[in-house]
Amino acid sequence: MYKIIALAAACIACPAASQEAGSAWPSAEQVKMVDERLANFPIQTSVKDIDWYQPQEAVVGGNAAKLQPTHKPTISASAIEKAVALAESEKSYALLTWKDGELQLEKYWYDFGQSSRYTTASMAKTVVALAVGTAVAEGHIGSVDDPISDYISTMKNTRRGSMSIRAFLEMASGMQTPGGTRTTDGPYWQYSLGDDIGEATARWPDSCVPLKEFCYANGSTAMLGWAIEGATGMRYADWLSRTVWQPIGASDATLWLDRENGSPRYSCCLLANAQDWLRVGLLFLNQGQVGKDQIVPQDWIKRMTAASPANPNYGWQVWRGSPHAPQRSYGKGINAKVAAAEPFARDDVYYLDGSAGQRVYIVPSENLVIVRIGAPSFTWDDSALPNIILAGIN
Repeated sequence: MYKIIALAAACIACPAASQEAGSAWPSAEQVKMVDERLANFPIQTSVKDIDWYQPQEAVVGGNAAKLQPTHKPTISASAIEKAVALAESEKSYALLTWKDGELQLEKYWYDFGQSSRYTTASMAKTVVALAVGTAVAEGHIGSVDDPISDYISTMKNTRRGSMSIRAFLEMASGMQTPGGTRTTDGPYWQYSLGDDIGEATARWPDSCVPLKEFCYANGSTAMLGWAIEGATGMRYADWLSRTVWQPIGASDATLWLDRENGSPRYSCCLLANAQDWLRVGLLFLNQGQVGKDQIVPQDWIKRMTAASPANPNYGWQVWRGSPHAPQRSYGKGINAKVAAAEPFARDDVYYLDGSAGQRVYIVPSENLVIVRIGAPSFTWDDSALPNIILAGIN
């Protein structure tokens, strides 16, 4: 009964049932909107320009006391110095390192500070997966092996709707990032900057081999977000606030919406400060626990960070450092690759990946979390920063 009520109440911006729906889409007005947003997009300053895009929706935080650096670091001074130098060379805004239960390094540049918020792109995907876990834990989602159409009513009796929630978590649902990135009337830019991402997502191709082919697709994360809303009957911002953001003590954050009271841009746009991204990393490091409270089930954290069948370097909306991938790929249809010149110095590194060098690295064997936020870097070497820090641990 609860599921029926929730499905009726949710999915303000769920995807259309088929790619034939809305044949006149997008309208001239929708194309003009995307043209204007794209023309104003602050490419070089996109991480720090948090208010150029509207509308946004609040994610209410718990506003715990700010974390304070220790005066007795256990990472060598030379390693800290090298890490800071690397961060500076990459025009970083924030660099934080947590080790052995203490904040060992916290440095900001360019007048940023503890309260500064940033747009860290796909790091938001990992938070969506955490929110799926809390929905499973509370019984709103029965199993990750349920077809996603159980929670998104518009997906009933469709090929995409028949895919399991697990497949979307693993980026192996068959969805592929669409081409046509030069045209603003196509599904790529209408998804990214348009006012109806549900309709845009309906037109993303299903041209990858389900469950066997890794195809990184923002639309897959959007499907997970809509499933959360369909399962819980709550706005994603409210669910995230209640089950994750407030319990970890994070400050207030915001989400980009496609339109007023519309859908969040689940895959990219959770605007938060560096300490709060550290808190997300600590949630993983502590196996879903904050103090004595189990916020996310321990088993869910283990499943998120385990290798998925289609890509050993990817779990559930989380990247893995092992096995070594000198040129990490995002799968079919995406030309971008990210280097890791050397293997990670520990084989249990996993991380949140935000476009162009936004990162939260977690190393459980060393009780270590590293946060780097900064100007877009298209030469980022994934293993360089964590290996410098790891070399300074006795």
